[in-house]
Amino acid sequence: MIRGRKQFPAFPPLAFAILALALAGAHAQPRPPSYAAAAAAEARPLGSAQKLERHFLQLTAANARFEADASRLVPTRSTSPAAKEIARAVMDRQKTMQPELLHLLQARGMAMPILSNDHNKVMKQLGKASGAKFDRMYVEEVALRTYQADIENFEKMATQAEDPVLKAWVERQLPALRNQLAAVNRALPSASLRGQRAV
Repeated sequence: MIRGRKQFPAFPPLAFAILALALAGAHAQPRPPSYAAAAAAEARPLGSAQKLERHFLQLTAANARFEADASRLVPTRSTSPAAKEIARAVMDRQKTMQPELLHLLQARGMAMPILSNDHNKVMKQLGKASGAKFDRMYVEEVALRTYQADIENFEKMATQAEDPVLKAWVERQLPALRNQLAAVNRALPSASLRGQRAV
């Protein structure tokens, strides 16, 4: 007796279509979400003013980090009351300035930069020095030179900034920077801390 073949139920055409689409999708290249294409279409290259503003913020943030890092060495390496007074003033200014600076950086998708090679070189020298040698180097490289560079950069940005928030911040900081530099010079006791570049 020959047994008949087992009959399977007919596969619905719709199921075949779904299976074919699923297999085709498995081999298709993934597409980026639609919002990515829209964001790319809206992205525009930075203008010259925006580039200047970003460069200014990067320089300012790097100098601020350098000033703070160097000033933290003063309590343990300095023997000068004047240098310690300068370092306290630097740290007091940092407490109010740094959060505002960080906000301006983050608004542009930027982070606090690391120290530059020049800054790292000075930090290594400060780390090896102590007493009068440390004090002269701290005042020369941190208190005088960095403040002078900051003032020059802020004065330029006060006339070049297009972002009204940044411009207002720069104009608010400038008098404090000038006063701080003047205070540094008043705190220096004649020849004991003054380097060859003191003003």
